[in-house]
Amino acid sequence: MDWEKGGEGGLMMENLKIAIVGAGETSLLAATTFGTVYPVIVFDPDRSKQTRFDESGIAFTDQASELADAGILLMTGSKRPVYTLDVLLELCRIVGKHMKKGSVLIFEAPVYPGTTEEICIPLLEQHSGFIAGKEFFVGFAPSRWHSSDPQNKAAKMRKVIAGQSGPVTDYLADLFAPIHDGGIYKAKSIRVAEAAQLLEIAQKQVNIALMNEVALTLNQQGIDTHDVLETANTKRGFIKFEPDLLGDHPMPWHGVDQFWCKGEKKGRQVAQRIIKKLIQNEVVIHEARITVLGITKQDGTSSVPEAGVLELVSELQEYGVDVQVADAQLEQGQSECVGGVLLTRQAELLPAVSVILAVPHEVYQKAGWKLFERLLEGKEGYVFDVKSILERSEKPEKVTLWRM
Repeated sequence: MDWEKGGEGGLMMENLKIAIVGAGETSLLAATTFGTVYPVIVFDPDRSKQTRFDESGIAFTDQASELADAGILLMTGSKRPVYTLDVLLELCRIVGKHMKKGSVLIFEAPVYPGTTEEICIPLLEQHSGFIAGKEFFVGFAPSRWHSSDPQNKAAKMRKVIAGQSGPVTDYLADLFAPIHDGGIYKAKSIRVAEAAQLLEIAQKQVNIALMNEVALTLNQQGIDTHDVLETANTKRGFIKFEPDLLGDHPMPWHGVDQFWCKGEKKGRQVAQRIIKKLIQNEVVIHEARITVLGITKQDGTSSVPEAGVLELVSELQEYGVDVQVADAQLEQGQSECVGGVLLTRQAELLPAVSVILAVPHEVYQKAGWKLFERLLEGKEGYVFDVKSILERSEKPEKVTLWRM
């Protein structure tokens, strides 16, 4: 097959249209990046996800029939609200029924090594009637998009790609080259690329889990973790991983649990620390009101809740605390309830004894300490800054600041 000119079922590099399949957390960034070079459309069967693409100018559809217009299908997946293999397989069934002959499917989401070739390809063949490697083609390109990376540093990293054959791998390299300044790395096989992605994730999570434990230990001794990290970072070669008790990292797909390292009960631990400190300061817990700021992921567009924040809220409520939750990303009325948690508009928040900055959305960072003073009873009380974002030197005198 001549991949440059296109043969029967082959593809030309010119006049391509790319379909991003699944409106997940990173889909907008992937779509806008590819959109600088190729025509792009985003598909997801859930029409409600269109809102996050409205301002970007990226075309969105919930009509699977439109997938037939695309030569490249980037399988990013979707989150409802957590990744499972079932979600990926359902998207494979939909794509299989509507993709055209000669399509190239590129899987990005973390899966157990062998999933793409042993599960996804047979499913695509079953529903399309096409033969993989002859009438459609498959590759794997581990996602390095990150929803909280507005500068798109992922495009400056070396892009890993792997195809089901040498020609497919070469084709993927040509496809990604215009949008990846960091260059292309051709993995030896799809399985190697799948396993490498899991190793990247596991390595990061192991280090974050370590820092979570360190932060809790230091906190017990009254030592600020941020200060310790800044000091340790003066050593050449020190890798500065920061604690992330509420997390903002890729969720595991079903089937990769043995590769997955995550801190247990992170939100619960944070809640218990807060309760303990309030009791030590003679706050009557069952009469206390606590405001939690931020419940969705810090990506500027997402309505996906942070699992750790949900756990934090639940644990506080179990102690009898009156918890009110607000989120700057959902102020426009997209939702009154997220993950089973009722949201309160910021303007309607009642004065609280404590404010927890759980997810530091940009609007909270820009508002600074004046916002927290307004939210506290009598402009005094306790502020818990989970990710150490607030400037300590500007803290109001009557406010007590706690950080990890």
